[in-house]
Amino acid sequence: MKSIYFEYNIPKFLALKALGALHRGFYYTGLSSVVYRKDLPDQPLPGERWVRVRNVLAGICGTDLSFFLLKPDAKAALAAMPGADRTFLGHEQVGVVEEVGRAVKNLKPGDRVTMQKYMSCCDLKEIEPPCEFCRAGLYCLCENYGEPGPKKLENLGAGFGDYFLAPEAQLVKVPDEITDDQAVMIEAAAVSLHAVLRRQPRDGEKILVFGGGVIGLNVIQFLKMINPRCKVYLLERIKAKQEFGLRLGADEVLKGDPYEAVAEATGGKLYRGMFGNRMIMGGFDVIFDCVGTSRTFHDSLRWLKARGTYVKIGHHICPVAFDETPIWWQELQIIGINAHGMEEYEGRRISTFELVIELLLQGRCSVDGFITHRFKLDRYKDAFRTMIERPEEVIKVVLEID
Repeated sequence: MKSIYFEYNIPKFLALKALGALHRGFYYTGLSSVVYRKDLPDQPLPGERWVRVRNVLAGICGTDLSFFLLKPDAKAALAAMPGADRTFLGHEQVGVVEEVGRAVKNLKPGDRVTMQKYMSCCDLKEIEPPCEFCRAGLYCLCENYGEPGPKKLENLGAGFGDYFLAPEAQLVKVPDEITDDQAVMIEAAAVSLHAVLRRQPRDGEKILVFGGGVIGLNVIQFLKMINPRCKVYLLERIKAKQEFGLRLGADEVLKGDPYEAVAEATGGKLYRGMFGNRMIMGGFDVIFDCVGTSRTFHDSLRWLKARGTYVKIGHHICPVAFDETPIWWQELQIIGINAHGMEEYEGRRISTFELVIELLLQGRCSVDGFITHRFKLDRYKDAFRTMIERPEEVIKVVLEID
């Protein structure tokens, strides 16, 4: 089996951290904690409900890039959880089923599938009975994330490889009408749709989308799809992404000094204190932060009106520093977003993946034009380099699996 994974090797990690601070080129050497192995032992299906999937396309997301650049922090809450020595990368993918176990009910060889559940939940570890969140279809909130399952599961692979093994419950079948390029974008679209459904837009609300990458662009189109009577603003520095956001339904792009632009867009009052300290009274109703740094967190809280809502989608698996004053002073609401799950939509309970597929088939949303770069699997370092060094050109980078 060929596969790319993140290796938990502390001495190697520390050495690359130190050298990478001197020169970024070290991240592309053999010191990298992101390892490409072409000789992993082929694995049999671990059980009767498992399948083997041959990958076709895999998208690189911000979390994959964070692993490559060693961004995860040992002080982050996730780092306190037990885990394996390897994290196989590539959860945005589309592939073809090659082999099925005897108890698999809804998939057969030749079916195209995409990976839905990639967090370590009850279904993936075959834990019975499942926790309350997994029973409700909220697998990303699994209470057994840190618990071992009854089987020792190793080297299963993921999207960045020739194939991977997965329980049937981890996968969603892709309809014939959806292309591979569309299918590889389903997971990212599901993240954005989940975020919008957690805080649905209301008539007349002024909403800021902070960041015009894949997630932010999809947030824009889902906001306008669910309620075209809201007004959506985009804050993004790259002109091509600004234009893409406008095509997807953004009403306006904020330009110039962001504090002044926010005050002008919302009619808020901008106040200036010492040491560059600024605060806006009467800002946006909702801000979807698709960047998720300390700076964007800090600023977003100051750009919301009283009792406004901050929706945190972007994340970097590390502690952040921000001024908490606006949270209690303005009685703000903070909503965290962890991927996707089950949704309440138009009186139905439906998984985010199934809903994205339904909307694509109906033509109510589009992922056309999101893929900007393609690389063969062996050129994964070139793919990461493009994302790091030429971000102004990139929306989505995909790896083509031979």
